[in-house]
Amino acid sequence: MTQQLVFKGLGPAGALLAIRAAQRGFHITAYDPAFDVHSSTPFPGTYGVFSTQIPSWADHLFAAPESLEVVAGNPLNRRTLGFSYRMLDQAAVVKALRAAHVRIEAKPLPEGTSAVDCTGAPRTDTALWQLAVGWFLPLTDAPSESTPTFMDWTGTATQAGDCPPSFCYIQRTDEGWLFEETILAAHCSAVAVKQEEVFEVLRARLADRIGTQTVLREERVAIPMGTRRRHNERKFGAAAGFINPATGYSLGHAMESADDFLDGKRAGGWLAYVLRQVGGELIARADGATLQDFFGHFFALDSRAQLAYLSGRDGLAVARTMWALRKGTGLRHEFLRPLFRRPWSVGRAVWQRLFSARP
Repeated sequence: MTQQLVFKGLGPAGALLAIRAAQRGFHITAYDPAFDVHSSTPFPGTYGVFSTQIPSWADHLFAAPESLEVVAGNPLNRRTLGFSYRMLDQAAVVKALRAAHVRIEAKPLPEGTSAVDCTGAPRTDTALWQLAVGWFLPLTDAPSESTPTFMDWTGTATQAGDCPPSFCYIQRTDEGWLFEETILAAHCSAVAVKQEEVFEVLRARLADRIGTQTVLREERVAIPMGTRRRHNERKFGAAAGFINPATGYSLGHAMESADDFLDGKRAGGWLAYVLRQVGGELIARADGATLQDFFGHFFALDSRAQLAYLSGRDGLAVARTMWALRKGTGLRHEFLRPLFRRPWSVGRAVWQRLFSARP
């Protein structure tokens, strides 16, 4: 007998789970009023993952791998990372959903229907937020030095004002070059009532970086990080806390967890989640100069250590990366000082994200 799965919400993580479930013989019905079955770009943002996170069953859903560079440190240093990066092909995802005969209902889940919750991370007062403004530029009209870049902290140390520090993320897409000015993690109190003002600051910073350009389209990002839905029903993706609280990434985790979820196994990764919560809190408390220098040390680590922290569910591997990092920064680095000066404040903030909000 064919197994049935019903989804509430069909964002990128839910769509990938639906594709994998269909490959394994499940019959899928998804309810999502916002999902446009006729669009080749049903998701509002762009999504990239590290190539190491893509299982064979999802390989055809991503663009070709790109090498990545970072610009960080004091003094600033440009280096090429030891792993590649791939962008989600939304048109390929829609095609795969159709080929798998996933039934998509563009309406709310009927009341009383049991379903897998794929509705995304809850927005709570304790969340850390990742905010970004991205501009798509013509491939033939972008700055001459354009290259896929994970983080460019150039100019971060001198960013003024109350707006949290930001770096530039650069990717080649089907629409053109994406230049995205990104606040990695900020406290809700810093952005909740003035999010539009933050976006205006990010636009100004982006214009300072790349000058006057032809902008094809603007992308805005607002991700609540480090939160998860607390009800007892089955949940997957950001709803289950898959967003990395220190990076904002979740899609790779979703692919790595898909088979375990379908087999009824627990996702695991609790230690990694807690450690990254601490990392996210420290990022949100740091100024631009501190982050620029800190990430210079981070990207001086070997590639395995970097990937252990940026992706994956192995808490011990995350802990080893954090321990290795202190050899470069020392325990007196400004990034780490809140752990010694205000440990109870850091612990309380992490505790609140882990346990207080129960949406």
